[in-house]
Amino acid sequence: MARWDSRLWWNTFTQLAKNRRNAAGVMEMRLLEGKVALVTGATSGIGKAVAIGFAEHGATVIVAGRREAEGRTVVETIRAAGGTADFVGVDVSDADQVERLISRGAALFGEINIAFNNAGIGSSSPRLADLNLDDFDRIFNTNVKGTFSCLKFEISQMLKQGKGGAIINTTSIEAHSALGGSSIYTASKHAILGFTKAAAVDYARDNIRINALSPGMVVTPLAKAWGGEATDIPAVLRRIPMGAFGMPEDMVGSAVFLASDLSRYTTGSVVTADGGYLAH
Repeated sequence: MARWDSRLWWNTFTQLAKNRRNAAGVMEMRLLEGKVALVTGATSGIGKAVAIGFAEHGATVIVAGRREAEGRTVVETIRAAGGTADFVGVDVSDADQVERLISRGAALFGEINIAFNNAGIGSSSPRLADLNLDDFDRIFNTNVKGTFSCLKFEISQMLKQGKGGAIINTTSIEAHSALGGSSIYTASKHAILGFTKAAAVDYARDNIRINALSPGMVVTPLAKAWGGEATDIPAVLRRIPMGAFGMPEDMVGSAVFLASDLSRYTTGSVVTADGGYLAH
């Protein structure tokens, strides 16, 4: 198969996703009114879309991430629409920073009721035997250790509040399958799904619901970083029953559902938003 120029790949990827979206709109419902929601990895992509979506549903949002300028832009977008938000910087691979994030977020708004653990990294990679421990440490420190640290301190905060809560971890279709050329990333997403299920069982009686969202092929900066390795967009689209890539905004409805009381009897579960990819 012929290799694609990364710029051509990204432009095509984005346009195909935008072409699919319709203008029907969403029913006006504020499902998160009065809640305080923390979103990590909120400076771009799915995290940004979910942070804005949570605010549209009435939540006060703690926008967390490594890139302050982008994070403050998200905050201003929320405020301009009449919402309440603030930015807290964090690198989730550093457990001390995560602990400070939770303390700071709770101090800013009094409590944390919802957490969307979305921060993650990945890269196109050679086959497993050609990888090294630095590759492993870099991805696992952010994706697995980072999610563990977020869960640990979020759950502790929710237990202290005594009101329960909802936590959503971002996994991937690669938590359920392997696409090839991404063994460390795939393993990290399987690990996050394992944490989700185990923690859900541990804290169900405390009314802390812990679920996962598994996005499919979504147009995000992370996907763009991998774009130079893509070889055949039409072949990828044929693998998706809906025939289209997703946009970050397409993940918002699933995240809001898992964060809201609509999913009050749902824990230890995973919602897959992939255009039918895994069903194919």
